[in-house]
Amino acid sequence: MTKEPCISILGLGLMGASLAMALRKRGYAGRLAAYARKEATRKEALARGIVDEAFADPDAAVQAASLVVLCAPIRSCAELAADVAPAIQPGTVVTDVGSTKGWIGRQMAGLLPAGVFVGSHPIAGSEKQGLQAASADLYENALTVIAGSADAPEAAVARVADLWKSAGSRTCRMAPEDHDRLLARTSHLPHVAAAALAKAIGRDSAAQVGTFCGTGFYDSTRVASGSIEMWNDILRTNAPAVAEELRAFKLEVERVYDDLQAGRFDDVAAFLERARAARAELLKGRGPGAAVPP
Repeated sequence: MTKEPCISILGLGLMGASLAMALRKRGYAGRLAAYARKEATRKEALARGIVDEAFADPDAAVQAASLVVLCAPIRSCAELAADVAPAIQPGTVVTDVGSTKGWIGRQMAGLLPAGVFVGSHPIAGSEKQGLQAASADLYENALTVIAGSADAPEAAVARVADLWKSAGSRTCRMAPEDHDRLLARTSHLPHVAAAALAKAIGRDSAAQVGTFCGTGFYDSTRVASGSIEMWNDILRTNAPAVAEELRAFKLEVERVYDDLQAGRFDDVAAFLERARAARAELLKGRGPGAAVPP
């Protein structure tokens, strides 16, 4: 269990509130302070005992913190960090929950004269948003990538890893650029594909067409209901890697399109078989028993 005396969570949406709830459920005994823009969110978080203190001013939320977690869309995280930098105490470690790591790392370089930034990304979430969607088990057995810069102090990296282990997560370490290339394939491309699928199928008469959509369609496009601000930031800050993955996806779609047009149905069947085999292999990497990098 993390020994941080006070953790400050800047943002009490799904990710931030779930982190506070997870820490409390698993025995964290220190103080939990938070910043939330909306008064109703602050009141609910206090009434439910999710945090010990909730502030309208992010500076006030970080003044006593030994570890600060930025829980906002990527570009908002950078803005928050710039706002609170003067209030950060010497030795404070700052991390985030964003889905891209290279961009935020570059923004944070030199921004915290008294603190140390170590980026992190818990691979967990939901298309649902806000405090009401938060869960103490959101991070249970999820994989969190610790993606600090090459010169990040080992002690700071260890403190961030301890935070996520204390929330129930498994952790691994990865260079920010490697993280962004991999997550473009495993997370950012699937989101764009789901959005494109929803848009194509709902291109006209969507309410009527929806009557004929089964659970497979809704399962496949669930993530397209996610936060526009968050996903726009993700795609904006990881555009080259996402574009490369979209190129690979486009090639697959074009191949099956050409095969259908030409009547090469044996090739279509081979495509479906390869896809099924690829999914079976991908599933071997899923779950708490799967091997992860050190």
